[in-house]
Amino acid sequence: MSSIDASDFPTDPFALSDFSKRSAVDYVFDKLVAAIAIGAFSPGDVLPPERELATQLGVSRATLRQAIGQLVGLGLLASRRGRTGGTFVTERSWQSVAPDAARRTLEYSLPRMVELFDYRCLVEGMIGRAAAQRRSAADCAELRSLVEEFVAAQDMSTARAIDRRLHARVATAARNSYLVRLRMELTTAATLGFASAPYTREFFHRAAVEHRALVDAICRGDAERACSIATEHFRITELTLRSTLDRLRQGVPSGPEPLPVVQESRSMGAPEPLPVVQDR
Repeated sequence: MSSIDASDFPTDPFALSDFSKRSAVDYVFDKLVAAIAIGAFSPGDVLPPERELATQLGVSRATLRQAIGQLVGLGLLASRRGRTGGTFVTERSWQSVAPDAARRTLEYSLPRMVELFDYRCLVEGMIGRAAAQRRSAADCAELRSLVEEFVAAQDMSTARAIDRRLHARVATAARNSYLVRLRMELTTAATLGFASAPYTREFFHRAAVEHRALVDAICRGDAERACSIATEHFRITELTLRSTLDRLRQGVPSGPEPLPVVQESRSMGAPEPLPVVQDR
């Protein structure tokens, strides 16, 4: 079986080569603002290391430094040296200084990502089904714990980190290394090349409900329900990007508000006793 080639699908629908009249610095500037706008990076988050980020964006480190310098000048980013240093996202509103940058990226990218979003949802559904068929008791214990951590998250950075761990564990439970690699590549492609899932307050409650339902289905061994939930759950990424673009077009501001409290409801209430899952 041949290895998965990331070139089999578009990893960057907003490719620099498509914007020959725009400078590489402008391209990186717009992409970084868009990443902040959609919630791929939140205030306080540190950007990936320079070498890694330059590779993700397909530009030189010098180009990346210039774009970051411009964003630092606008107050959207801040750099700090030292062992705990790096480039951080500040609390300053991107809408107040560079709304057009995010709009340009999303208006160009979204029409070119429709099949990619669909492909990702289909793959994640397959992973959910396989996880329900192959999960172990240890997988289920970890997944249930991660669901509770996600519900209790107090900020978007924490929620995003827990979400990443939860879905990585679901992929691990599927017991197929090719699926693990493919979902990582698709996540990068579907998040404007940053490999950081966009998260906004708007969809937090839905994500929490679906996380609980997905884990419940997996641990019950309900493969078809796990597949269905996962397929729909990953549509949140596309909805997040489209919602951000709609707000930009309408001039609707988005401020730093706390995450909503996830209320227990009939759909999220205490699950019935789960069957004992034997370690495989």
